[in-house]
Amino acid sequence: MNSVLELISVLYGIMGCVYLCIAVRGILHKNEMSIFDIIRLMYSFAFGFAPCLVYYQEAQGARNLDFYDYSYSGLARIGLMLFFSILAFAVINLAYKSVHQKESSVRMPRDLNEEERYDISRRLFRSGVIALVIGWICLILWTRAYGSIENFIVNASLIRSGRGKVYNSLAFFKQFVRILPISLYAFVSAYCYEQPKRLKKIKYIIVFLISIVGNYYYFMASDSRVTIIYIGMAILMIYLRHRKKEKIGRYLFMTGVTIGILLFLTMFADTYTHYVRYGIWESNSTGIIDSLTKEFKFLCASDMKASKVWYEGNLHYKIGDDLVNAATSWIPERFIPFAIPDTVWTYNTNLFGSVSSGTLPSSLVSTSIYEFGMLGVVIFPFCFGIVAGYADKRLWKKSSVVYADVYYGLLVGIFVQMVSHNQISTFVMSMFPGFLFFIISYLCDRVRLNHNEER
Repeated sequence: MNSVLELISVLYGIMGCVYLCIAVRGILHKNEMSIFDIIRLMYSFAFGFAPCLVYYQEAQGARNLDFYDYSYSGLARIGLMLFFSILAFAVINLAYKSVHQKESSVRMPRDLNEEERYDISRRLFRSGVIALVIGWICLILWTRAYGSIENFIVNASLIRSGRGKVYNSLAFFKQFVRILPISLYAFVSAYCYEQPKRLKKIKYIIVFLISIVGNYYYFMASDSRVTIIYIGMAILMIYLRHRKKEKIGRYLFMTGVTIGILLFLTMFADTYTHYVRYGIWESNSTGIIDSLTKEFKFLCASDMKASKVWYEGNLHYKIGDDLVNAATSWIPERFIPFAIPDTVWTYNTNLFGSVSSGTLPSSLVSTSIYEFGMLGVVIFPFCFGIVAGYADKRLWKKSSVVYADVYYGLLVGIFVQMVSHNQISTFVMSMFPGFLFFIISYLCDRVRLNHNEER
């Protein structure tokens, strides 16, 4: 059994390298980093390097997974899931290319003149400030039921798992709080466009600090460590669009180092949040490799559980329930006149019976099985690739690039998440702050236009 797990670990590692090489080659070929390139990079980790680390440790005798089946049939299904992950990658690429066959001409920030850049920076800054104010107000309302933000943070892990001790009638305001990262993207983009000097930097320092503090509280209150990766990746990608040197190859090493730092911060976040809540500093001495395997072990556990449930004929197809959850995800639950079905992740968690954490997410491949059964590993990745291709194609279709950075940052975070933490309802819910920012920016531009006409 150990030798089979070691072989599976090696095969996952090899495929991780293959996915990574394909992603890097695509980036160098286009000399830009699209949303789909980020998907490929995340895929190399979620379905390559992470399972490689997990199964290597399992082969050495570790039993960290919430569920594992290393019987003969169980090992065969693990091999089948490896094949399915390769198949899903191929289907995603084919679906993407069917929508985004030809690279469209895009006006990048470096193509704009100084007057255009300054005008864009002012519009971004104005919308970012309004988004920041809304985010802070909603953060206070969301956490009000616990008396203060600090008390809410102490109970964050219980609230996230649905075991909160206080009924929060304003819980839906959490969806509005998600605009805080978008305000940060707007300020980063505005700064890159304006490139302020001397005293002009002061206003950016002020809004950056207020936004960073707000995002810190959002991160702590939502108890989501991977938020660090999503926000950090989004900011990095925005910066790369404004790079001074045109050739992106020179920046790939910096990208790799930054991603490594983000992963380290994500692993360290658990120790830090434990200290904030309980005042006890529990240093994680197991190292970053062990931390990574523990953080992303759900990928392998969910894959094994999904394949086993399907194999035994006990699978309840979740596509209908997931679509219902997606359709109602922007509506407060108390206003919905029927019982909302369990999400894919709740269903996945319930299948485990007893788990060490509140909710176990499911990856792109395991969600595919939960949604459609074995055919899902073709159907769901195909739909995913179509959506990714449409997003890349539409994002900068118009000549205006005013808010492209903001939506680019938002979509980078969403699609990175959807590779490892996938369900349709989460995707739709994650689009809500983008819609809110669209309303803010639209209204700001209308007021600005009317003001100019009056003048």
